[in-house]
Amino acid sequence: MTRRVWLRAAALVLVAGGVIGGLTAYYSSESVPPCLVSGVPQWHAPTDRASHRYLVVFPDRAACFFAIDDQNKLVGALRLPDARGISFAAQLQANIAVRTSSGPFTLDLRTGRLQRGGLVPFASDTLAVTDEQHDAMYVTQRGLLGFRVIDLRNGETRFVLHFKGFTWNRRFGPNPPSHGLSLAPDRPELWVVDAPNSTLHVFDVSALPDQPPRRVQDVRLTRTMSGVGSLVRSADGRFLYVGDEGDVIDTKTRVAVANLDALQKSRVALEVDWVDGHPSFPR
Repeated sequence: MTRRVWLRAAALVLVAGGVIGGLTAYYSSESVPPCLVSGVPQWHAPTDRASHRYLVVFPDRAACFFAIDDQNKLVGALRLPDARGISFAAQLQANIAVRTSSGPFTLDLRTGRLQRGGLVPFASDTLAVTDEQHDAMYVTQRGLLGFRVIDLRNGETRFVLHFKGFTWNRRFGPNPPSHGLSLAPDRPELWVVDAPNSTLHVFDVSALPDQPPRRVQDVRLTRTMSGVGSLVRSADGRFLYVGDEGDVIDTKTRVAVANLDALQKSRVALEVDWVDGHPSFPR
């Protein structure tokens, strides 16, 4: 009887050890920034005189560099151990300033060094995109699944657009639910994030300011969004990058052509172009 009890206890210890070992492996893997798990080479600034375009994504404690003109391939990464809780990134002269939970840091793109300090905005729950051609400003905010259209001529709200056929329970988030706006640079087309439904809604805004935007397509994302999301458009307008989900959308076909692991759990990204040996930031 004593031997049976001992064997049963030993079996339980082995099972518990296996569970703990599995959890340890899981959490240690989760603690590594996405673009560093696979042993991607460390980022080094280009030394040639050719032009290069990169999308730089900032998951927690890392910067991940994707070559826009090489099928959005991951080509380098930097460990940023002090940059925890990255919530915003912006150009600071020839560098990138990032807002973290412990304050601002500045990333030197030439050396890959991160230094404390810098000027960078705070992330906001309200987004606004100005469309001067149509005398309009598009605004998303907390509590609104959709967006407002403000008339630039008088500052008044002209229209409030909702996503008919799509629902959202604000008690379960995410909030704001439409935290992503992108206006096409070459046509009257507005893209809006619908995080609760993991969808992008495309609107034709050509009839503004007299008529409201017209919804022309709903683009289902390939993964479930992990947060409120964001939209970053490449400077040439060809690609849309979906924060907190990872999809890369071809804006002509409106189809996902890739999914970036680093962008699945980050909504902070921006384009950096390397021209004639120097970094530049397209507008």
